[in-house]
Amino acid sequence: MPLSPVQRKGVFTALKIAVTLALFWMIASKLDLSDIANRLSTAQPMGLGLATALIFFQLALNSERWRRLLRMDQVTLPYRLSYRYYLEAMFFNQALPGAVGGDVMRVYRIRKFCASVGQALTSVLLDRITGLIGLCLLIAIGLPMLMQRTGDHSILKGFLIIGLAGMIGIGIVVLIARQSEQGRGGRIRAFIVKLSRVFVRLISHPREAVPILLLALGTHLTIVLTAYISAQALALPFTYWDCLIIVPTSILIATLPISLGGWGVREGAMAAGFALIGGDAGGAVALSIVMGLEILAVGLVGGIVWFMSGTTRADAEALTLVEKGE
Repeated sequence: MPLSPVQRKGVFTALKIAVTLALFWMIASKLDLSDIANRLSTAQPMGLGLATALIFFQLALNSERWRRLLRMDQVTLPYRLSYRYYLEAMFFNQALPGAVGGDVMRVYRIRKFCASVGQALTSVLLDRITGLIGLCLLIAIGLPMLMQRTGDHSILKGFLIIGLAGMIGIGIVVLIARQSEQGRGGRIRAFIVKLSRVFVRLISHPREAVPILLLALGTHLTIVLTAYISAQALALPFTYWDCLIIVPTSILIATLPISLGGWGVREGAMAAGFALIGGDAGGAVALSIVMGLEILAVGLVGGIVWFMSGTTRADAEALTLVEKGE
């Protein structure tokens, strides 16, 4: 008997919980937990506060990027609303076991500004894609330093393969954009074609694309700075360049939807990454935990903003329906 959407979601959530616990167990079995706990307990509050404030600035960059993507598709969204919706999305990304709760809420929030729900969804997907491109650019910038630190040039081969796959993907998107919206697939086909056309328009208009990509790059540079300031608050000897080399790749790995909110995956990636360049793996885990808590704190602020908006019940019901696939 096939599982219902709710049952499938429950199974996936249970698997994510199991993976998260398993990853933390593996980390705990290899590292000195007392050292990690001591670093966390002696962290400087002022440094952690500054790092958390930088996350709010990061959201400001994200909000402007999203607003520009919407404007490119003839949708005008006031900046104060784009920031508010992004902040609320942080809460739903933390509060819900799925990886797309915040994105679903953003689509729901801006649907009234768009000609259709599909147009709202397109803007959120493009926002995700441009953010990913910015992250990959930052990883590429740090690649020469990583090879210099490790002396391992075989790393370049893996990145070249990823880059080639990206170029092939762009070529496929261009081909899809030239297809008709009519044909097999119905609404799904029409949506994919429309999304591809907006993306092609973005990459073919540098005056629109360059500021958007710079905002994406600025977002991730801010994350690196957040990591560096958090490391200083924990009295870790990591430099800004250390964080530039390791943090972006760790964030990319943490986006894999195999654990709750990237917990466990991010800690493992940070520990392995900093150990690769001669850093303290236990300190890297403490840094990752602190960054996760800083993101959680910002998400809680987003939850307060959402709760105070006066439409919490309607929003919650709509989000629940979408999450259940109804």
